[in-house]
Amino acid sequence: VCSTLTCSQADCCTANPTCGSYACPVGFTAKAWSTMCSSQSCVQSDCCTVNPTCGSGGYKCPSGFSAKTLTTVCGTQSCAQSDCCIANPTCTSSGYVCPLGYTAKATATVCASLSCTQMDCCSANPSCGSSPAVPCPS
Repeated sequence: VCSTLTCSQADCCTANPTCGSYACPVGFTAKAWSTMCSSQSCVQSDCCTVNPTCGSGGYKCPSGFSAKTLTTVCGTQSCAQSDCCIANPTCTSSGYVCPLGYTAKATATVCASLSCTQMDCCSANPSCGSSPAVPCPS
């Protein structure tokens, strides 16, 4: 019922709620709590922004880390190392064993990927023809 012979906005309209009480699902970041919803019920598109993926966010892992899948969703609007990267193992932690004719490199050697290889963990033993030459008795 209008308060006078002509209706006003105060008589007929109710302000839409804000996003302050809306909980965004995992993979989304909440917009400002003061964001006005588009109707009397807030919905995800009113209150949440989808987080980027490691592929769309363009995050590059630093040396010693390998990328998770490009479809991994970041925890916020900016991808971080913890979202997109996995630390590569060391030769010791991976349990890599060098084959005969090779010597293990330093135990803290970080592998180039998530799987250690002979190139990462081992150095070839020298052969008799390599420098320095070993003198043989006459």
